Amino acid sequence: MSTDDDSNPLGPAVRLVRAAVELGGRATDAGDAAGAYDLFACAARLVRRVRGLSEVADFRLERALDEAEADSDPDVIREAFESLLPDDDEPPAVPDDPLAAVQRFIQMAISIGAPAYNLDDRQGCYDVYSCTARMILATLTGADAARTRLREALDVCDTLDDSDKQAWAMRHGFDAVLEMGGPTGPALAPSEVRQLLAAAISIGAPAFNLGDSRGCYEVYGCTARLLVNSVSVPDEIKARLRKALEEAAVLPEVARQAWVMRHAFDAVLGGSTSEPEE
Repeated sequence: MSTDDDSNPLGPAVRLVRAAVELGGRATDAGDAAGAYDLFACAARLVRRVRGLSEVADFRLERALDEAEADSDPDVIREAFESLLPDDDEPPAVPDDPLAAVQRFIQMAISIGAPAYNLDDRQGCYDVYSCTARMILATLTGADAARTRLREALDVCDTLDDSDKQAWAMRHGFDAVLEMGGPTGPALAPSEVRQLLAAAISIGAPAFNLGDSRGCYEVYGCTARLLVNSVSVPDEIKARLRKALEEAAVLPEVARQAWVMRHAFDAVLGGSTSEPEE
């Protein structure tokens, strides 16, 4: 697929943009233009911080953010995103099973919101999560327990006036839904696995180098959990990442946790899933 083309102006941010376009587009179609704008704006700010983004893409997104701000127009940023995606880019089909569909959208929201949060965009993270929850409630039927949990999370957020607490209230609701029905997640092609790992490193490594080792580890951990719970990811990759998560969980220093995850990512990207020699 053309997403593997190194000339792609989005570089490793392709998957982030694809997720934003699908989530924000569905929110717009459901009548939540304000929520879609907030989601797109958060995603655009995040994408601009991904290492490997071309100057052309960065300039186009900067201009789109400036143009959209006056009227909070989601279409301006959406059009900029779509102009940067490969011409043949098509989002995966929504699963027929209602719970699987809900979980797929939640995973996509976390792929944007979690790194945004860890880069101190608390409000943006909450905007992505709440917009996605409203979109799910407005467009999907079935999965009643999941829908109830999302509605409860939104209701809690209405009583809070702090974006940090709101983001966590939504995330707890998301995690509860992801645990329903056993491990599940989106189907990922091998190229998409590499893109996710590369994107995580492009965000986590600079954060670590700037002293934010916890933010780095959270980005790596979120990405690893997404892959471990995704269908179609090879078992040997899941096993390598699961072992790294287990090892990191018992380490007392967050910097060491980040390095454990990074070594696992490098092993997968290098084509090795065996344990490194001591």
